[in-house]
Amino acid sequence: MEVVEGFITHKQCTEIGKARLARSKALLNSVPRAKALMSTTSSSSLKALGDSSPTRELDALVLGNTLIGYGDNISLENMTIIENLIKFSKLEADRETKESHSPAAWHRAFLQCMEDMGCSVPINASIEYKKRSGSGTMRNVVSTIIQAGVEAVKAAIPGATVLSAVADSTLSALEKEPETIKVFNYEVTKAKGVKLALLPCEQTKNGLVMVSFSSVNHVGDQVGGGVLFLDLKIASLDIYQGSNFLAFNPSAYAEVKDDVEFILAQNRKEVLAKRFVRRRQ
Repeated sequence: MEVVEGFITHKQCTEIGKARLARSKALLNSVPRAKALMSTTSSSSLKALGDSSPTRELDALVLGNTLIGYGDNISLENMTIIENLIKFSKLEADRETKESHSPAAWHRAFLQCMEDMGCSVPINASIEYKKRSGSGTMRNVVSTIIQAGVEAVKAAIPGATVLSAVADSTLSALEKEPETIKVFNYEVTKAKGVKLALLPCEQTKNGLVMVSFSSVNHVGDQVGGGVLFLDLKIASLDIYQGSNFLAFNPSAYAEVKDDVEFILAQNRKEVLAKRFVRRRQ
């Protein structure tokens, strides 16, 4: 481990993380459909995974009910690394909480998996956010939650402030992509528990990847009648907010790369995914 900007970063996946990977591969072996998929060569599976990797132009992703946005300084290699960890942790959290619709349980399961895979979580926050009166949209609520999360860490980690801008530009870009937002809206309106998870990512000067992880659920108003989730007007709404800051040393990925990418290749059709452009010229 090493200390960077006042917090500790792990250089490798924990033993629990390795056990997660082993269990995921065992589950694939136990499912007939997965066995058929696994009969294909590893090279073809990994090629399919590579075909869906991020690019410098397509620097944002709708992954089911999750939005991922990449900052200007993160390398393509590190985009792929952190995205794969997010995808794997999402699979694990979905599996572990499939019998529960608790947004807090999903948020904690996702966060725990990211930590098991080698991420550092120097600052934790999991609070209830309630908007009792006034007017606005879900977009306003999401922006407020993200900003609150960044504010909580910026005193200790000044570089984290850029994540707020990445998150905001990701949301703004999504709203300008009619087809992409339809995919996103379909996913968040059918989701149970967490409705939206947003993860802006950036790379520090010393090569670490930092991520702000915010998840949101609402209870009350229903999304329907052609209203998009981010346009949902609210006056009195109970909101679950989970906010965390994570950091990852990409060198920790090498020892788990083959297992993570093999598992993702077998699960690549399980979640709707669509890339789009965050940065506009």
